[in-house]
Amino acid sequence: MSFFAPVSTPVLAEGYTPVLRRAFDHARRIGNYALVQVAVQLLAFTSGILVVRWLPQREYAYYTIANAMQATLNLLADVGISVGLISIGGRVWHGRHRFGELINTGLAVRRKLAAAAAIVVSPILYAMLARNGAPFTYSVLLIGIVLVGFVLQFSIDVFAVVPRLRSDIGKIQTIDITCATARLLLIVGLVYVFATAGLAIGIATAIFFLQYFLLRSYAAKVVDLNAEENAEDRQEILRLIKTLAASALFYCFQGQITVFLISFFGRADSVAEVGALGRLAMIFTVVMNMLTNVFVPAFARCRDKGKLRALYLLIAGGVALFGAGVLTAAAFFPEQFLFVLGNRYTHLHRELLLMVGSAVVSAVGGTLWMLNASKAWVTGSWLYIPLTLATQFVLIPFTDFSRVDSVLLFNLISLLPSLFLNLALTFRGFRGFVAAVE
Repeated sequence: MSFFAPVSTPVLAEGYTPVLRRAFDHARRIGNYALVQVAVQLLAFTSGILVVRWLPQREYAYYTIANAMQATLNLLADVGISVGLISIGGRVWHGRHRFGELINTGLAVRRKLAAAAAIVVSPILYAMLARNGAPFTYSVLLIGIVLVGFVLQFSIDVFAVVPRLRSDIGKIQTIDITCATARLLLIVGLVYVFATAGLAIGIATAIFFLQYFLLRSYAAKVVDLNAEENAEDRQEILRLIKTLAASALFYCFQGQITVFLISFFGRADSVAEVGALGRLAMIFTVVMNMLTNVFVPAFARCRDKGKLRALYLLIAGGVALFGAGVLTAAAFFPEQFLFVLGNRYTHLHRELLLMVGSAVVSAVGGTLWMLNASKAWVTGSWLYIPLTLATQFVLIPFTDFSRVDSVLLFNLISLLPSLFLNLALTFRGFRGFVAAVE
């Protein structure tokens, strides 16, 4: 069985061995996907930079807060659902009706978690906006737009599993580039004229609607969306939720801790600086999208222990090397990195290095987590909480939470326990892995 394709290898071209043919096929498919993803992320990066440059700093602070809390909402509504969809889907993706049962079960469970997440997060989002000077009416408007986008996004994440596990890279690429192009066109046409956070968030919500429509239309063609929920799938997903709940809930807020801290202890311009620097971390989005859509599904499907080890080393090592290259470039060429953000942010040399360092550690740790989660190697992941809290407790006396560079350093060091814990989970997962009997 091929690493990356769920279908049999095509007939061999004359003059090639089976191994070489598979290698060329893998290289071609990954190369084509990478080229399209580079185009998609260039469009997305351009959109993000235009928003950074055109929004006043206070409006960009509101935009940063809203984006951070929307990400928190999405994580709270997920907990162990994505883990269940990938790990169970790796076994049932080939059956139209059976896969439909899994998708509908995931949607049903996620709706319940989404309602609870909205109740918890909305007051926190309001407090953060108010703390940074947003009027009451404007804050309510921004919260409403965020919640509409959230309703769309939690369905998007479930439907996106379908083309990923079917390895329908062409469809993934079409949807990605369509949405990225539409977002850029809307930003170019509107944000410069109406430079407000509300409009920028509204555009993102409109793109969520487009993405939802395209993904659901695709899923309806290849999956039975009228299938009943599956009790065994629900039981497995709920088991994973219970296993992951503590660490997932903690991660929801830990993942946005930089924005939380600077919002409550800093000023609006500091929030804008953190948000602007975060845009440069989008360079890792191409890599993470390839992981999500190509490598992690392949890792989830692989049942051979030798191939699984090779895939793991290829994926984790590749991300680590890429991250090291980006960090080196940021250290030697900070002016070039900061130039794209505009004149208001060109002084953030130290902050740039800390932000990129955090992005590298986060990308490597996130890669290890996705690989572990795809095989449900997550038992003991709750240790992430006490390890991180202990690290942060030690750091508190040495951290000035009103300064951007100090908060970024606090965040960078806080990421290390998760990285080492995921390495330990991987080691234990491989030790207990039993190859499937075909």
